[in-house]
Amino acid sequence: MGQSSPEILVYITDNKERIISGDPLTLYIPDSVEREICLTDLGKALRADVVQLKNGDHVLISR
Repeated sequence: MGQSSPEILVYITDNKERIISGDPLTLYIPDSVEREICLTDLGKALRADVVQLKNGDHVLISR
């Protein structure tokens, strides 16, 4: 069984200037509490790893 390479499933930001349409899905969530809840829930539902970038944004990456 071959391994597939990881891919970015969701990009989550609190900055409207970083929203770019296309693939992956980009979510604008300015509220930090709501963002953390979404990260946890989406990470579990998609069985994905959550990574915080240096700019504060997050990506969900397939395992």
